[in-house]
Amino acid sequence: MDSIAAEVNGEVILFSEVRERHFQMNAMAQDPSQKEKETMRTAMDTLIEEKLIIQYGKEKEVKITDQEVSQAIADFQTRSGTKGEDFDRLLERAGMTMARYRSMLNDQLIARKVISMEVRSQAQITEDDAREYFNTHKELFTDRPKTRMSHILKFLPKTATEADWNKALEEITAIRREVIGGLDFAEAAKKYSDDPSRDVGGDLGEVAQGEMVEEFDKVAFSLKPDVVSDPVRTQYGYHLIKVGHQSAPSEVAFEKVRGEIQNRIYSDLMQSVREDWIKRLKKDALIEIKLQL
Repeated sequence: MDSIAAEVNGEVILFSEVRERHFQMNAMAQDPSQKEKETMRTAMDTLIEEKLIIQYGKEKEVKITDQEVSQAIADFQTRSGTKGEDFDRLLERAGMTMARYRSMLNDQLIARKVISMEVRSQAQITEDDAREYFNTHKELFTDRPKTRMSHILKFLPKTATEADWNKALEEITAIRREVIGGLDFAEAAKKYSDDPSRDVGGDLGEVAQGEMVEEFDKVAFSLKPDVVSDPVRTQYGYHLIKVGHQSAPSEVAFEKVRGEIQNRIYSDLMQSVREDWIKRLKKDALIEIKLQL
C-alpha cells in the first residue's frame, strides 16, 4: 500500500509521487554522482513547494491545455534523448503510466504559470539597470569565435549499456579509419551518421563557441581546420568532428544585447523574488512531514 510522505494544507503527497519526481529529476540529472537520498529529499521539497503553488493557482483558476502538456512531454524527450520505445521503457521502469505522467506535468505547468504571473509583476528592470550591467560585464558581451563544423554521430539512448557504448566506439573508430583512408567526410556522414544532419553531409553550419555540449565544444574549438577528430563521447553518443576556419571574437553594441542583459538581470531578480514569495506561502501553510527520507 502506498504511504503518505507529507501533507500540505490537508492535501496529501504520496511516497509514489516522490519516487515519480525522483525519476524525472534523475533522468535529467546534471550531476550523476549525487546521492539518491539527496535527490529524494530534493524531490520531496520540490513537491511541497509545488503543492503550495498549485493550491494558490487553483484559487486563481489557472488552467493548462492538453496541447501544453504534450509539448512539455516532447521537450522532455528531446532533452533526455529518450523517444518512442526508449521513453516508454523509461516510464515502465519508473512504474508510471502515460496518464500519470501527463497529470504530473500538468501540475508542474500550473506551478510555472503561477510563478510567472506572481513573480514577473514584481521583478522590474530599467534601462539604467541594463546599461550598468553591460558596462560592468563587457567581457560577457563579446561575439564569441565561430566556425563552420560538421559531425558524424553514432547515437545512444539514455538506456544504453556499457556494452552498447563499447560497440558504438568500435563503429565510430572504424568510420574514422575510412575517412582518414580517403572517404569524403560528407559522404561518410550520409552513409553512417545517426544525426538528421546526415542529409546535408553532417553540416551543422556556423556555430559559436559555447553553443554545443561541453565535450563537443571543447574538441571542436581546439581542432585545426579540416582535421578529423578522434571519437568524442557526449550524452548523445560518439561523434567525429571536422571544422573550418574560425572567426575572431568582436565587441557587441549595447542595443544588440539589451534583451539578453534584461533576461540575465530578470533571472536573478526572479529567483530572489520567488524565494521570498515561497517563504510567505510556507509561513501561512500547514505542512506535515509524515515520512523521513
